Amino acid sequence: MPKRSAALCAGALAVATLVTGCVVAPAEPYAYGNSGAVVVSSEAPPPLRYEPAPVAVAPIATQVWIGGFWDWSGGRYVWREGRWAAPPHHGDRWVPREWVRGPHGWQARGGHWERR
Repeated sequence: MPKRSAALCAGALAVATLVTGCVVAPAEPYAYGNSGAVVVSSEAPPPLRYEPAPVAVAPIATQVWIGGFWDWSGGRYVWREGRWAAPPHHGDRWVPREWVRGPHGWQARGGHWERR
């Protein structure tokens, strides 16, 4: 019986590790507007969508919820969903992406981490 218990515990641990990895890993390596490219549109962006965090508690205690934003791709606005992310340094805060009207149209200012 002890060997069977150990095998069941090892199997449960393996499944828990796999499931945890799936929840924490980002779905795609998107830079969230922090690529350095200048994006300008002649059209105003749509209103932000209300997008609450999918769970009340972060998958990892150090992560914060970064809400979604409108991106410019293929000549139109595309919604990029929010995600959980860990700041690069303890205490950093996320500054969301924004669209600012300038002399040449609407310019995206990418989201970024700000040191405190």
